[in-house]
This record gives sequence, C-alpha cells and structure tokens, in this order.
Amino acid sequence: MIKLFIPIEPMGAVRTTQKQKFMDKRAMRYRTYKQHIALLVKQHIKSPTNSPILADITFYMPMPSSWSGKKKERMNGAIHRSKPDIDNMVKGLFDSFNKIVWKDDNQVCEVHSKKVYSFNPGIGVEIWELEDEVNGEQGQTKKKIKKDS
Repeated sequence: MIKLFIPIEPMGAVRTTQKQKFMDKRAMRYRTYKQHIALLVKQHIKSPTNSPILADITFYMPMPSSWSGKKKERMNGAIHRSKPDIDNMVKGLFDSFNKIVWKDDNQVCEVHSKKVYSFNPGIGVEIWELEDEVNGEQGQTKKKIKKDS
C-alpha cells in the first residue's frame, strides 16, 4: 500500500478545446496543477505498477474565508457538497498519476472517494495493488491485496 498526502488545493478537471489549452487561464492553471502533483508524487514513487489498483481518495477542501471561526471549527471534517464535482477531481488526480504511480489509469478497478472541509487543504491517497484470482469454471475473479515483498 502507498499512502500519500499531497499538499495542494484540490481542483476539478477543466474541459477545453485544443486551441483553448494554451490560451485559457483555467486550462493553464489546471495543467500547472497536474504537473505540480506529478512532481510531488515522483519524490515518493520509484516506478509505476502494472497491477490492478484500488484507490482510496480524500479531497480536503478549503473553508470559505467568509465563514466565522466557530463555523470553521464546526465544519472541519464535514462533507463538502459544492463544486468542484468529485468525478472531475478524481480525473485530474488520475491523469497526474499516469506513468508515475501506474502505467495508465485504466488499471484502477475500484475507487473510494470523498471530499470534506479541512483547515489543511490537500489530497489524501491510499493506493492498493490487487491480485486477481480466478475462481471456478465461470471465470469469476476475486480481489486480493498483494503482499509486500
């Protein structure tokens, strides 16, 4: 299992055309965001895995500065229910992990994700490498976490 905390304010994927990719401020900010995540993760990962993956992700979202100190205390760890959408945040993270954590994000076969308010914005990630065991003649597979060598 790999456990990481990436100290960056989570951001959702930005949809752009090919032309906008180099001119749009949001697209350039998103590209920088993914590059920054990749740079931080490369410091902890030696080589990408080929195994099937289970990813457990927590997006720690910043609290609005307009909130009072009491409200911030009360909301620390509470569910974050506004934008950005969690699926877009997962996409950005997975794109950043390609060729670093895994060869391609199509290896991810199970994802658990959530977003919560936090005094310490960032992304908490646990990556589990899985083994497939084929059971019986029907070819059903059963997940099993790989043992560390």
